[in-house]
Amino acid sequence: MGLKAICDLLDESSELICFFDDKGKITYVNRAVYNELDFDNMNFNIRDILPNLFTEEVDIVSYVRENVSEDIRSDVYRKNHTCFPVNVHFYYNDKDAYSDDLKMAVFITDYREVDSLSKRLNSHEENMKEVLRSKDEFTANLTHELRTPVNGIRGHIRNLYEKEEDISAKRTLNIVLDCCDNMEKIIDNLLDYAKLENGKMVVESEPFSLRELINTSVNTLESVANEKGIELRSSISEDIPDTVYGDEFHLSQVINNLLNNAIKFTSSGYVSIDVYKTKHKKKDIELTFFVTDTGIGMSVEDMDKIFNSFSQVDGSITRKYGGTGLGLYVCKKLVELMGGHIEVESEKGKGSTFTFNINMLCDDESDGGEEVVNIFELKKTLNLGREEQIESRLDFANPDNISKINGMIEKCKLCVELDNWDKAEGFASGIKALSENAPKEVSSIAFRLVMNVRKEKKEKCRDYLDELEGLITSTIKAGENNG
Repeated sequence: MGLKAICDLLDESSELICFFDDKGKITYVNRAVYNELDFDNMNFNIRDILPNLFTEEVDIVSYVRENVSEDIRSDVYRKNHTCFPVNVHFYYNDKDAYSDDLKMAVFITDYREVDSLSKRLNSHEENMKEVLRSKDEFTANLTHELRTPVNGIRGHIRNLYEKEEDISAKRTLNIVLDCCDNMEKIIDNLLDYAKLENGKMVVESEPFSLRELINTSVNTLESVANEKGIELRSSISEDIPDTVYGDEFHLSQVINNLLNNAIKFTSSGYVSIDVYKTKHKKKDIELTFFVTDTGIGMSVEDMDKIFNSFSQVDGSITRKYGGTGLGLYVCKKLVELMGGHIEVESEKGKGSTFTFNINMLCDDESDGGEEVVNIFELKKTLNLGREEQIESRLDFANPDNISKINGMIEKCKLCVELDNWDKAEGFASGIKALSENAPKEVSSIAFRLVMNVRKEKKEKCRDYLDELEGLITSTIKAGENNG
């Protein structure tokens, strides 16, 4: 390529390109220099256009040599001494291809647009920080303002409960206390969300008993599960040490959230938590938790968004089961803070399995190398157990199912009498689920029962519950006669 072709190519560049000698005298400039700096010839010095870099005391050659590979932010000056921000990059060569003269060049990139965008970005960042600060203050104030009346209501209701003698009124007061507890859980989730978003959540490492933690969680929630006619199970692998080191409070929070969720979305069958030691190296252990249920389950599309903040699988879920959609998001963030991972496997109508692992320490050091358990084999076993439970549930004539249905009918009757429609719907849904493969007249009545419970029609509900009781009794007798 000839010299003219090279010059034509440089003239097409949007960069300002200048060649200069050891005294700073300009020997070549491209067209962009004339256009941007308003010079009409090359009778100027490199010090004239880059005075902030090449002051009178600076040796030009030494400066270029020292900064030949650097990108330097500075200002370039026009002929009339106005300036604009640029990025400067130097080129240095001892000998030119055409002569023995030392050659230096500078490539100057206009930084005005970038500078403007950077300032706008900084402004947006400051605005965003201010918005986040305002949001944090709002969340803190909101949760405080909500907690105050909730605590006031709870205190007054407890005083009334102690003085009240009527059993029916006491049940109503208990419902109000349950509502206060649910409200407090929502407030706690909002506070945790705010802390997680701000990076203010701190993870501790203290000794505690994992078995006691699991037993406490199960015992606390057992009555809730029993009210719905479902079984709450727990299993902890024998090789897990009695004492482990980690964040007991936040682990308890994750477990309670997952178990609560599983119970909420399960109307028949069981909810279980199983814990295994899946890795052990020296004093480091990995514990894997499985929370399994035989509830409503979810589709693949739903699983993709279930851990997002303020997300539930659809609006009808929120209307029917309540909640803010923050619980699983908080669980995910807490598990990740504890160095673990959480995921879900589910099938619509066949329940779900939430799996999470966390890394902890223990006093027992492993013998020799690393002990590892295959998590996929554990999942297969647990899922097989769930499938067997679902198959058992579908067998309407199963004596256990019949017994459960009769128990649910009695509890549903009581809830209808007390106008406790939330709990009544839970029992009605359980009856419907256990009557899936029942004779048509039974499954039909169970379906109508659920619909009328939702519409809060007391007389219709009573009639359907009595009818179901009679149909189930006759079904049992027919089975006994056939037997």
